[in-house]
Amino acid sequence: MSNLIETQIVWSKGRTRQEMQKQTSWSSSKDFSGLSGLEVKAWNFTTHVTCKAITSHGMSNNKYFQIPVDKIEEFCNTLMQAKQLMESNNEKI
Repeated sequence: MSNLIETQIVWSKGRTRQEMQKQTSWSSSKDFSGLSGLEVKAWNFTTHVTCKAITSHGMSNNKYFQIPVDKIEEFCNTLMQAKQLMESNNEKI
């Protein structure tokens, strides 16, 4: 039996105008869509974490990216630095 971590981080639910305004975007060279959240999934036997897109239509199995285990801390630290930068700019306004 394998251990699994599976968490959904959702910032927009449903298809109302108010919820659609909360969406961010997902784009690639082939398509563009609204992004309502991400599902983060990892098993104890793999070498990466998978992040799948959640759109207003639900889970999108065709839109995902993977982060190697040895880069997770760097990825998280960079996200926190970006958060601190944006929060410090908002305090100046």
